[in-house]
Amino acid sequence: MARMGMVIDLNRCVTCMACTIACLRENVMRQTGDGVELPEGNSTYYARTKPAAMPAEGYPFSGTTYFIQCLHCENAPCAAACPTGATYITENGVVMLDHNRCIGCRACVIACPYGARTMYRGRIAGPAPHKEALLPGYPDKCTFCIHRGSATSSNWTPACVEACAFGARMFGDLDDPESEVAKAVRSGMAVTLAPELGTRPKLFFIPPQRVPAKPRTGK
Repeated sequence: MARMGMVIDLNRCVTCMACTIACLRENVMRQTGDGVELPEGNSTYYARTKPAAMPAEGYPFSGTTYFIQCLHCENAPCAAACPTGATYITENGVVMLDHNRCIGCRACVIACPYGARTMYRGRIAGPAPHKEALLPGYPDKCTFCIHRGSATSSNWTPACVEACAFGARMFGDLDDPESEVAKAVRSGMAVTLAPELGTRPKLFFIPPQRVPAKPRTGK
C-alpha cells in the first residue's frame, strides 16, 4: 500500500504564495451567484498551507520561511487525542477527519504540536467545492487534496503542488523508491520538524543551503 508524503524544497520557494492561493481556491472558497466567498477576517489563516517565519534559534533552518500545514504523522497526536475516532489515518497514510463522528471538541486542534489545525466558526455562503472542503464549526487541516484521488490510490496531485511554478513542492509515494519524494528523503537532504516528538511526519522540508558570508576587506 502507498504511503503518501510531500517534500517542500525551501531553496526553490520564493514565497509567492501561489500554493496558499491554490489551496484557498481548491478547499475553502465558495462560488456564489454574486462572485466568491471566503472566511471572514484573515482568510489566509484558514488556508491549509501558509507561510510562517521559523523562530530565530533552535530549529534546523532557523530564521527562514517555511509552511504550516498538516504533517500527516504516522504517529498522529491529533488522532490519539480524538475521543470519537473522527480523526483517522487512511490506508495510504493521509490523516483525515470524519465530520459525521466529530463533536467539535477541538481536542485534535490542541493536540497538534505543529499548530496545523484550525477551526472556522464564522459563516461562508455558497456550496462547498467538494466533500472534504472546509466546513465551518469543524476542525480543518490539509488533506493532501485526497478528494482528487482516494484513500487507496497513489496517483494524484495536490493543488499546491500543481500551482508551484518553481518546483518547490513534490508529492508521491514514500515507499516507491523511484518517486521524487522518496529520492529526496533518501538523499538525506529532506528533514522533518521536531523529530524528537516521535510523530514520524510525512511532510519533509529541504532547508535553505546557507551561502557563506564573504569576508570583509578593508582599505
